Amino acid sequence: MGRMNFQLPTGLSESAIDALPQSYVAGGHDRSPTQTLAATHDNRLILDRDAGESGPVWIPWEIPKFGQLITPTGSLMERPRPYYLPLELIRGKLNGVRNQYADWVTGGLTISPQIEGTIRRAIRAMNDTILDSTTNPNPARSAEALTLAFTAAEEMVAAYQDQVFRMRHQRQPKFDSTLGCRLGRVPPRGLDDVFRLTFNSVCIPLTWRQIEPTQSNFRWEEADAMVAWAAERNFRVHAGPLIDFSERGLPDYVLKGDNDPVTLKSLICDYVETVVTRYRGKVGKWLITAGANGSNVMRLTEEDLIRLSAMAADCAWQIDSNLSVTLGIAQPWGEYMTKPPFEFSAWVYADTLLRAGLPFAGLDLEMCFGSGPRVSYARDLLETSKQLDLFGLLGVPLQVTAAFPASRLPDSNAERGDPLGSHGTYKDFSSAGQADWAGAFASLALCKSFVNGVTWDNFSDADPHRYANSGLVDARGMIRPALDRLRELRDKHLR
Repeated sequence: MGRMNFQLPTGLSESAIDALPQSYVAGGHDRSPTQTLAATHDNRLILDRDAGESGPVWIPWEIPKFGQLITPTGSLMERPRPYYLPLELIRGKLNGVRNQYADWVTGGLTISPQIEGTIRRAIRAMNDTILDSTTNPNPARSAEALTLAFTAAEEMVAAYQDQVFRMRHQRQPKFDSTLGCRLGRVPPRGLDDVFRLTFNSVCIPLTWRQIEPTQSNFRWEEADAMVAWAAERNFRVHAGPLIDFSERGLPDYVLKGDNDPVTLKSLICDYVETVVTRYRGKVGKWLITAGANGSNVMRLTEEDLIRLSAMAADCAWQIDSNLSVTLGIAQPWGEYMTKPPFEFSAWVYADTLLRAGLPFAGLDLEMCFGSGPRVSYARDLLETSKQLDLFGLLGVPLQVTAAFPASRLPDSNAERGDPLGSHGTYKDFSSAGQADWAGAFASLALCKSFVNGVTWDNFSDADPHRYANSGLVDARGMIRPALDRLRELRDKHLR
């Protein structure tokens, strides 16, 4: 068994210490997590795993002004002597910033003197931390260095997306990309026009549990109403996920049944064929499955889930070979891999299905933060950009599903998840924080030519939804500022 250990600075808060067991060692070309047992003892963070290889470590850490974000070290070898944790985080983050700086500058990005100055200040602060760590570690100085590194990363991302947008607009005044939102029901009067002015597409769930709660008993009323409402307003209509491999996505008669993969295949085929036949010609794009990677529902193996995902898509193509079918990927950073029995990272799972030669029209990545059934740990915009670029290497268009909380208050309409904040925070979980993240994230995603759309996961917190307080409209029907940010983005860049 291999071990890495880190000396922690004094004075850490209880919440900071409680987050550390979510740390993991990453490996492979896709930087996916490896199975890691992390624990704190005697003011140290200790990571044990079966593999005996070097690699970067991803550690939840409080970054002043940025929140509690999972942050990488550089590639470290296993050794008995502990590393000083703040110093390794500074080295890792600055290494990532400088490598991305070099890549973007080589590609033609113009970096302002302000950004270069921030990077230089971060390097000086890191050097001071190195000197301090050998004699008298200074937590305040290391915190300053980390904040400067994250500031440089954010400034670089802003410059990148502004320049990419300018270059793309020279060829195309407005993009054909979609900006949409998933609905739970037809928006009430007063919000109808607000939705239409903000979005050019709508996503209608049509999830198995919702449509066929008991076998052969279909509930079409709300779905029919949403499809008709969208058609009347000339929205591009997306649907799905039809098969969501989670307890909230599968009907009870499936979850409680002793279904082997053959029986489950038959049930899935019946449902997909029924829904596609009903809405064929009314839905432009079908998200056929979601959450299969990282799912342990009904104790299906990863190979079973890959086969079932492929089969569900094939059932749709049997109805119409020209259907635009996409595949959903949950937790694209692959946090689920830190524990058994998972072996396929999100990237490998997607690559495996695409290599089978199936004509998927693209992938849908869930980049959802906060509290919910399968949120990702909070990351900054630079790490988000890198992950989008990684999936872009697969050579198919990406659609991104996004969610971010606007409040820390209890949310009775949301599905149960871990307490808000247990998967980190990006800056602030507030209405203003949601607006800032929604605008910055959607801009970053849509500036990339291989991303053909962004879908916000939940329109209104008054309707049942997956991620707590993530609606663009609160439970009282009041519009949150994030909706205005998305409308500005559409007006500026999209048809």
